[in-house]
Amino acid sequence: MKLRLVTICAILVLSAAVPAVGLVICTVIIAIQIGLMGLRPLVVCLRAGVPSGRQEFASPCFSVHVATHAEPPQLVIQTLRALLDQDWRSDGYEIIVMDNNTADPALWTPVATFCAAHPGRITFLHRMGVRGAKAGALNIALAHTRADATHVVTVDADYVVNRDFLSRAAEALHRTGADYVQFPQSYVSTGIAAPGVDAELEEYFHTNAAVADDAEAVLLTGTLCVISKPALGAVGGWSGATTTEDADLGVRLCHAGFSGRFINRVVGKGLLPLSQRDLEKQRYRWCSGNVQTLLRHGRMILAPSGDLNLHKRLVILTQLTAWFSLALVPCAFLTVWLLTGQGQTAAATLAAGAILLSLSDIVTRVVARGVRDGHALPVILHALACRIALAPQSAKATFDALTGCRLKFVVTDKSGGKGDSSLSACHLMIFLTAVLLLLGVQTTEPLIRAALLVLLLPLPAALLTDRSLRAYRAAIAPPLTEVSA
Repeated sequence: MKLRLVTICAILVLSAAVPAVGLVICTVIIAIQIGLMGLRPLVVCLRAGVPSGRQEFASPCFSVHVATHAEPPQLVIQTLRALLDQDWRSDGYEIIVMDNNTADPALWTPVATFCAAHPGRITFLHRMGVRGAKAGALNIALAHTRADATHVVTVDADYVVNRDFLSRAAEALHRTGADYVQFPQSYVSTGIAAPGVDAELEEYFHTNAAVADDAEAVLLTGTLCVISKPALGAVGGWSGATTTEDADLGVRLCHAGFSGRFINRVVGKGLLPLSQRDLEKQRYRWCSGNVQTLLRHGRMILAPSGDLNLHKRLVILTQLTAWFSLALVPCAFLTVWLLTGQGQTAAATLAAGAILLSLSDIVTRVVARGVRDGHALPVILHALACRIALAPQSAKATFDALTGCRLKFVVTDKSGGKGDSSLSACHLMIFLTAVLLLLGVQTTEPLIRAALLVLLLPLPAALLTDRSLRAYRAAIAPPLTEVSA
């Protein structure tokens, strides 16, 4: 990994010093951007036809796994109460709470006490020294799953599911015959505050997951997924090799010939990240983890092997590159070339074109999805601002994953107590750099000036998104107060 990082950085330094080399790299980046932009409408046209179910469970037996780490205890208890109140027969499912590496007893002992009050319904496990973050915790839960369980269900600690969640899951399994199904992630109180943030997050499910459903190659997204226990065992369980253990598992399930469907029905709601910083950390993990997964299974996805047909390969690729961004490299090149007086070269113009192409991809995807979903114009604009605000993190995450930087699984804070509304220095640095270049560097190339203007956008977009999340925190403050009481 260190050798990969050193090699890539050496190439980038050489490219910045020699614009001719940078021109080649920017050409490659633009080609990749255009290829990914063209791939998404292509997979929509590849219709797989009506999928045929391969297995049915007349009466599934569920093992519901809730992995926790330093979560607000009453938030977890609220999740467990909803799971206990299912309209599914009580002997047809179990609940396993796997708390991993929570050092403060005040956070896990109330949950343990609640679970002890429901013997036979909930199993509580607390382990220290667990490796592999959430994947390691889920594997421990899997080892404690009841022998007659047919399916494993994962639910995040902050998700309150509907009373008919398990019934809907059973119906989806029976109707599709799929080996695993994924329900969309949804969030409480977004109609009151932060509808744009919600719309931006929905874009993945309404676009990537919905298209992948037709190919029966939906990747998992961590919560509200229902997986055949035999299928999960056949691929070796969860893996902590990437920070998106869910997507990694989805790729391995598809490659092994198992079918996955997206069930576009809201069956539970969780909490949005409670600050701009938390939202950025979440997007960084999602993007970098998916790029890790792509690198780890690249040969499996692209090479003609296993049970993956062309349609499945393409939809897996679109899901793993949903937030993929190579914009960091042309931004760095353009800055260096302008500061060193090489701003009139063809390489600088090409770097500017790559930056503008990244923005056009963002605008096209978010606006088109918003129009198709019938969102009001203000909601679409707020969703667009959210995606632009997160663009620097996507670019950094992609670069870090490609260069082999050490990535750490970061749990999104759900307590609200750490909700820091201050923006990251990254947005301010990009904004000030763009301003200084616009004022201090003379260039007659319109593409370069347009690219510098684009670099001004993430800061105001982040300020707008941060304001939405402040309103969201205020909107859910009463429920959070009740949970922590």
